[in-house]
Amino acid sequence: METKKTNEINLMDVIIETGKWVKKTVVQLLEFFGKILILLYKHKIITACILILAIAAGQYLSRPSARIYKMEGMCVLYGPEAKTISEIGKQLAYSSPRFQATSLARKLSLPDSIASKVAGVEFFQVIDYQLNHTPDLIDFKNSHSMEDTLNLPMSDYIYMRIKIIGTRHAKTIGDAMLKYINTNPTVQNQNEILKGQLNEKIRLCDAEMLRLDSLAKITYFKDKKPEIKFESNKLLIGNNQVQLFYSDMLNLQAYKANAQNRLLDAKQPVVIPSGLVVNPNAINGRAKYGIYSLLIGFLLSIFVSYFLENRKKWAKYLQNN
Repeated sequence: METKKTNEINLMDVIIETGKWVKKTVVQLLEFFGKILILLYKHKIITACILILAIAAGQYLSRPSARIYKMEGMCVLYGPEAKTISEIGKQLAYSSPRFQATSLARKLSLPDSIASKVAGVEFFQVIDYQLNHTPDLIDFKNSHSMEDTLNLPMSDYIYMRIKIIGTRHAKTIGDAMLKYINTNPTVQNQNEILKGQLNEKIRLCDAEMLRLDSLAKITYFKDKKPEIKFESNKLLIGNNQVQLFYSDMLNLQAYKANAQNRLLDAKQPVVIPSGLVVNPNAINGRAKYGIYSLLIGFLLSIFVSYFLENRKKWAKYLQNN
């Protein structure tokens, strides 16, 4: 009869032990939740009152006049860099109504009744993973690794999010914030520098195309007598080496068209091509806050019931010490 080696692991034994552990864990969890239900039922009046108050508070915070919405849009930057716009955005995020100089209403040139509807301003980096100068990911969690030296945040794109109370003044607030950023002196100077560079690029393209055109005319459109020469045991009559700079001219035309398009789009330092879009799902929606209020109510009920259940023991312990 073979004896079982102690250093061998039987797969069936592992499965059986795992099943026993899972069963034991499930039984303990059921017993734990059972004790909680018994405790809550014992103090059912207090539990009901706490749940009602929690649900009422959740519904009050999610009432239509207090609902907060996200208004978002992708910003294309012509001149300023994303980090510059982010720093300017912090000036809006850290506004305080306690002082007139730092109030959001003064910065945005809006009435206090409209400026008070702004609940927050955020800017997020945009990552280009395919290296084709096209936004691929918005880093909402600010979790992009600093060690990633290949997929860098884009310097001429940034994502803006404005949290507003209600949607009635959404367009007014969005236009005011965009105007505040575009009228910043640093942003305007960087935009003017970019425009100057684009105009210079267009001028250089025109000059180079004229130069190539003149070379083509001088070299290939001037009357020349046929040339007769002997090369590689062959008699050649005329000149067959024709090169009219077509590829160079086409490349210059493409560069010029690209510069003209950018110059046309760069009328403002910060442009939102698709506009700011309001997300119809509120941050503090009724269903969302209803679930949160129930969970908070249950946790608070458990805490209060446990306190009431053991208050005499704690009072006796404190008196003895």
